[in-house]
Amino acid sequence: MELSDEQKSDVMELQNLQQQLQMMMAQKQQLLMQQNEVEKASEEVEKNPGPFYRFAGSILVPKDKASLKSELNEEKESVDVRISAFSKQEKKIKDRFEELRKKLEKSFPKSSGDNAIVS
Repeated sequence: MELSDEQKSDVMELQNLQQQLQMMMAQKQQLLMQQNEVEKASEEVEKNPGPFYRFAGSILVPKDKASLKSELNEEKESVDVRISAFSKQEKKIKDRFEELRKKLEKSFPKSSGDNAIVS
């Protein structure tokens, strides 16, 4: 069966969206791990009196509890914002993917079910 130019374009866009989604999910997973690390560090700072140290490049520098808590809070907020942005973008891509998938399914003639596009 020969695909129309529109179908070919839609299939290519669908594949592109799938690749984008996979990359986004990997990046989001890294951000979630970073978020978890920051939360654990914050918990440890809260529980302990100190002393505290933080990497600055390849060396450790001393940090007082208040400034370290402040830095960790800023990091957490930054990561939270990035995760939220990724989630919104991920939803848009998933919605477009589903819209294209349905459009393509409708454009293919019904047969034995071998042509079904599965997400």
